[in-house]
Amino acid sequence: MQRTTVGSLLRSTQAFCGQLCEKETLDYGIAYYCPRFPDLAEVNQFREVIVQDPEKLPAAFEEADRFFAAKNLVCRRWAPAEGSASAEMTAFLESKGFRKQQFAAMAAVHWMEAPEPHDVRVLPARALRAAFRETFLRSPEPDTPAQREALADAYSERMDDPSFEMFVAMAGKEPAGRCALYQVGDIARVMDLHVLPGFADHSVHVALLWHVLSLAKRLAMRNICALIEEEDGVRREWFRDAGFIEDGAITEFQRTAE
Repeated sequence: MQRTTVGSLLRSTQAFCGQLCEKETLDYGIAYYCPRFPDLAEVNQFREVIVQDPEKLPAAFEEADRFFAAKNLVCRRWAPAEGSASAEMTAFLESKGFRKQQFAAMAAVHWMEAPEPHDVRVLPARALRAAFRETFLRSPEPDTPAQREALADAYSERMDDPSFEMFVAMAGKEPAGRCALYQVGDIARVMDLHVLPGFADHSVHVALLWHVLSLAKRLAMRNICALIEEEDGVRREWFRDAGFIEDGAITEFQRTAE
């Protein structure tokens, strides 16, 4: 049976969580948690959540929050199982301080047509760890310096996984952006495409996408995908220009209040 783009992304997300997280299966979903990074939603979340009866939503919420509290952590993200998000779940979680996030599931269907830029070098992050770290510290996202430090530390650990190839774009001697290609079985997922402020006119995103997609092509990866937030029109356009189409949607809920 051929896997859907949404199915590929959900599978790769579980593997991505497994890089750093411990996990435990609860009654309504799977809790992924990492005490080393308590403020990062990507490693403290409740995934594959299924609540068929809306009246059970309070019980599912209490189950997850009680579990994370016992670990001195906060559940920072809810991710419903494929096809299980509902209006009732949205309303309930919004009342509990969560924000609905809609993502476009994108699949590569043809080779990118833009020429490879020559004014930006793309190099392995493992060989440029200081420059790689700067791509986090100089970014306006996440909100606080402490969160940016934590994210940089987390991604440094992720690079211990040989299936997670991270790259840094260099404009002259300055780090200008980063991107990853994550291989999970027959899935090649393009992740964390990020361009630093001040480098929007340097074709950094083109250089990064060209590099990671060239790698996917050399590896003969036929299932190439990416997950982009619906509100992020700029990145969605970058991926369309690189040969991707939108092929489904994924809903998650991000905690915005303790």
